[in-house]
Amino acid sequence: MKAILLVVMILVSTSVWSNELGLGVSIGNPTGLNGKYWLDGDHAADGGFAWSLGKHSELSIHSDYLFHKEGAFFFNDVNPLDLYYGIGGRMEFEDEIDLGVRIPIGLAHKVENGKADIFGEVAPIVDFIGSTGVELHILFGGRYYF
Repeated sequence: MKAILLVVMILVSTSVWSNELGLGVSIGNPTGLNGKYWLDGDHAADGGFAWSLGKHSELSIHSDYLFHKEGAFFFNDVNPLDLYYGIGGRMEFEDEIDLGVRIPIGLAHKVENGKADIFGEVAPIVDFIGSTGVELHILFGGRYYF
């Protein structure tokens, strides 16, 4: 837990000078808070702190390394959608801790001159520690960049 707080503090302190940290919410499975830190124009790291709202209510945290293709798709030939994909890890806290690999694929749209974005994402997860198995996360959300 201390390591997570340290990483968040470092990201927030660097964002004061870089305007590359976005914070927001995601709705879906799971629902919660998310953030994205741009490493350069094509690469980012994201993370989430969320809860599954189904039959069982589990806390889940994840972090991914993402590759972006800006303007990969256009909606109405005017609004570009960015494609992103990556790999990361997920930890879920049930009766025991589940640990797995997460492979997100999504679309994002920048709004307000890049100061915010909205996104949709599908992320298959393969848990290999704790309860093993395959799970699918489907998220929609938005972030504001500081």
